[in-house]
Amino acid sequence: MHEQHIDRGDVRIAYQVLGARQAPPVLLLAGNGCGASYWPDAFCAPLLQAGLGVIRFDYRDTGASTHRAFEAHPYNLDDLSGDVLAILDALEVERAHLVGLSMGGFLAQRLALRTPRRVASLTSMLSTPDYGVMLHTFCGSEAPTSGLPPPSAEWLAELGRLPPDLSPSELLSESWRLANGSRAPFDAAYWRDLVATAAARGDDTSAGDFHRQACLRSSQKDQLQALRRLAVPALFIGGSEDPIFPPGHAAAAADVSGGTALLIDGMGHALNPAWFDVLTAAILAHVQA
Repeated sequence: MHEQHIDRGDVRIAYQVLGARQAPPVLLLAGNGCGASYWPDAFCAPLLQAGLGVIRFDYRDTGASTHRAFEAHPYNLDDLSGDVLAILDALEVERAHLVGLSMGGFLAQRLALRTPRRVASLTSMLSTPDYGVMLHTFCGSEAPTSGLPPPSAEWLAELGRLPPDLSPSELLSESWRLANGSRAPFDAAYWRDLVATAAARGDDTSAGDFHRQACLRSSQKDQLQALRRLAVPALFIGGSEDPIFPPGHAAAAADVSGGTALLIDGMGHALNPAWFDVLTAAILAHVQA
């Protein structure tokens, strides 16, 4: 593994390259508030074994990348897209397969729409073509226009019932438990260790709020209709138990874009190791096609 960084002005973005440099590259975009640690080695291994290269990185305010107060140094999704393209430029990668989770899936869709020549394929997992649905629920922003279903009211109520005296790491672990849904297995020790690994790398709870603010500052929060002009092969993966972006989000994106939809029965809004084999097999089939 090669740990590297790029400097974009006064912002440093840390990234890791796994596998052979000449291998077809898969760039992984994590969810809101999550850095490279949330793409564990066990998830990446099947991709590497199939002969692909893997690039994972820390968004601004996560991991080993630059951390700053958002109010003094605001940014938006165009800035995060620029960070991604700068990584590809530094590695002299003309086109990469993009695999994004949650916010990362929405960001990957934006990149595929706006810079299709840099995108070999798109895989959007547990995500949405209309981030305004989530922002309206969490931040009270403008009402969404896509008609896609909002986050689960039951899940929101359960979040509100979490004990107020939990430590930041306990709060994150419990949040993952709730996002995971009730049908999929949940290994609490695994998630505690993952949260601890991310914290040791530099992740902290402020990043989630900063990334939501970045999304609020961005234009075109609803890109459902824009997906009609998507020009790259696309796979949209949803979980039947996803409480944040219910199954209709992935299905609508696939229907409008002409892409492929895959609904994983029992999966919630978490990159649960129980689904690594199913997810990586689907990604490999999509990328290799």
